[in-house]
Amino acid sequence: MLNLLASLLNFILTMLLPLLGLVLTAALLAYGVYARWINVPHKWLLTRRALQVLCAVAVLCNALIVLQWYLANSARQARLDGAVVRASRERFVLPQDFQYGELLIPAGSLVNRTDPFDKGELGKPVALHGLESVRFAQPVEIAGAWASALQTTPMRLELAQDQTLGPVYRFDSNTQGWVVHKLVPALACRKGQVAVFQVPPIPYDVQAEVGKPAPDGPEARFRPSEWLLRACENGPAITVQPAHAGTPSPGQ
Repeated sequence: MLNLLASLLNFILTMLLPLLGLVLTAALLAYGVYARWINVPHKWLLTRRALQVLCAVAVLCNALIVLQWYLANSARQARLDGAVVRASRERFVLPQDFQYGELLIPAGSLVNRTDPFDKGELGKPVALHGLESVRFAQPVEIAGAWASALQTTPMRLELAQDQTLGPVYRFDSNTQGWVVHKLVPALACRKGQVAVFQVPPIPYDVQAEVGKPAPDGPEARFRPSEWLLRACENGPAITVQPAHAGTPSPGQ
């Protein structure tokens, strides 16, 4: 019942009254022409009181049209401004060192992330939940590998130097799980190659986090110590989009 009343009220305010204002304005203009310049026998004219009431109704309805236009324009501008601010927090250079789970990301690193909970409000602190990729300001050791860039889906590290990585894991069809590859204890990986990891799921209370952003900062579910090395591959290099130009830094 309440939904029906709300829909009816919305129809009246957004459709019926503005339409009434336009029709009444056109009718009053036509009446003005008729009353001023058309001479006919037994000419019918509105009383002064009726004319005042009709003009007042037309003015109110047209004022509603102007108000709706202003509110719609303000909302559209707010969305545009929010989109710019949101973009500045999706592609940015990290202003200071940031602890994300087990990983300390150095200041100056280029970050790409997606945050469906970000409405574009000003003044939000730096956050990395929804992390997609990072190009580090200097090589960082992650899961036993020195990396220059990281991608989260699938989990890949762009290697910053020649290095030997292990242990190596393979998928065992019998146990339906990942086990140590006994025939290949380690991999000799080269600079520029990409190390591919299997990331074990981290259990958490899904119901408690419905409609909320994932934990961030030191509490983030980002544990490279649990990753399982699968392979080292030749490219492609990890793609990290440049920082969004002309926008405030995260936290401003």
